[in-house]
Amino acid sequence: MVRLRGAFFERMKKKRRLGIALGGGGARGFAHLGVLLALQEEKVPISAIAGTSMGAAVGACGALGLPLNTTARLLALLDLNDLLALSDSTIREVQRALGRGMVEFVRGCDWSDFSTTGSLGRMHELFRLLTGNRSFADVRVPYAAVAAELRSGEEIVLTEGKLADAVTASAAVPGVFPPFPLDGRFLIDGGTLHKIPADVAIDLGADAVLAVDTGAPLTREVKTTLDALFQSQRITSTHLTNMQLERARERIGGRLLMLRPAVGWMTMFDFAHVREAIEAGRNEACAHLDEIRELLR
Repeated sequence: MVRLRGAFFERMKKKRRLGIALGGGGARGFAHLGVLLALQEEKVPISAIAGTSMGAAVGACGALGLPLNTTARLLALLDLNDLLALSDSTIREVQRALGRGMVEFVRGCDWSDFSTTGSLGRMHELFRLLTGNRSFADVRVPYAAVAAELRSGEEIVLTEGKLADAVTASAAVPGVFPPFPLDGRFLIDGGTLHKIPADVAIDLGADAVLAVDTGAPLTREVKTTLDALFQSQRITSTHLTNMQLERARERIGGRLLMLRPAVGWMTMFDFAHVREAIEAGRNEACAHLDEIRELLR
């Protein structure tokens, strides 16, 4: 009996702590919700969640232990393009950003004040709704959201305060939303520096990581100068992300598995296809369940 008891505690000591790293991608990032739903249904234990941009939003819901099926149904019912005052076209959003920039150049702007009527305020209200206006102190799983400080270029890992503040800061895409003011800093989309925060999940205590990439693929057709501009940004982001993931993989002895849900056909603001994105995430996770379980051994 003594030997059996000792063996049991040895197995408990050796059990892996699985961290989830959820990347950005706008509307494509709702695939993260499908991944978490699949893990929840299969009772895969999660020990830490780190997210960037939309990954931060979905990760906050998962870390709170919210009923994810209910969250998925709610998001599928909402017209998020209308709610956030966003076009479903990336090009049109760029055109609108140029127009806003010209107005701000003439009139000036004050980033220290945002309201519920502006685009950033609307997004903040959405995340307040999704998180129930709860704080980091309420999470059931260690959680962090990644943002970037606009003036210094510093990576900011948020682990305190209101979840809606952290998620809004992490998802404040430059040009689309103004920077989010928090504690005297102006924060923008964490994907600027850390698209898939596997390192942050490790810092939260994980010794195995499931990373989920919902970024735009490099295989998109490039026809115009604007397409070339977007593609150049994706190239830089892809190479930076690969280096960061390789470093994270080395830190945990290779125990990092990458999932890539089939959402490359969606654009960043294609919020009309939330259901399809969630299902793509669920399918991707289910297709790799054996490998995910292997991470925990």
